[in-house]
Amino acid sequence: MIFKNVNIKKDGHLGVLQIDRKNFNNALNIDTSYEIIKGLKELEKDKKIKCIALIGNENFFSPGADIKELYNLNSKSAKLKGLFNNFDKIAKIQLPIISLVEGHALGGGLELCLMTDFILASSESNFGQPEINLGLIPGIGGTQRLKKYIGKFNANYLCMTGDIISANKAYEIGIVSKIISKDQFKQVSIEIVKKISEKPKSSLVEIKKLINLDKKIEMAIKKERKTFYKLLDTKNKKIGIESFFDKKKPNWQD
Repeated sequence: MIFKNVNIKKDGHLGVLQIDRKNFNNALNIDTSYEIIKGLKELEKDKKIKCIALIGNENFFSPGADIKELYNLNSKSAKLKGLFNNFDKIAKIQLPIISLVEGHALGGGLELCLMTDFILASSESNFGQPEINLGLIPGIGGTQRLKKYIGKFNANYLCMTGDIISANKAYEIGIVSKIISKDQFKQVSIEIVKKISEKPKSSLVEIKKLINLDKKIEMAIKKERKTFYKLLDTKNKKIGIESFFDKKKPNWQD
């Protein structure tokens, strides 16, 4: 398959998928989400590959959804176009996927990281769930995975304030597994994932399967998704996104 928004490469037993939508700061539109899952599946089909690194670029892992695309969607069109369907399939990938984050991982970008098996972060990276500033909520599992990984209070803080936090803070509350200095990030992060790729594949697959065993979270994410679609039809979503583009404070309707 020829990809437009992602790049794939292989290095021994390691597969690397790079989100590469430079002109849009790696914003995640529907086409990009489709290419991400297709690329992951392509790497998984290669029997030599044991581990996958998911990367962005130095400035943006991903800032989240393509807001222009989001502005033109309502609940009906979002469902018809399968807005988040491709992301749901990431959880079905059996190989370990490690997020290597430089720059911003916000909104859907952070949620994408949370679907992977752990996060290595540059010291200059930052994280957040700012959807509330657009009159929306996280829509691809953010509320549920954050609650599970960092606890109710930290999850509420991030989702309700929309604050962006540093790599150090993300490490402190449990989002990030390891912080690496910016100047050494590329070298050290690849060394870590290559080390994992040299482990026995059967053990890696079983560890991932057992640690991710949680039926309750799947049901809760479905509820989150329905709520996100409902909010796409509200005046606050329109107000929030227009205020974002106009760089002014939104005047919410409730």
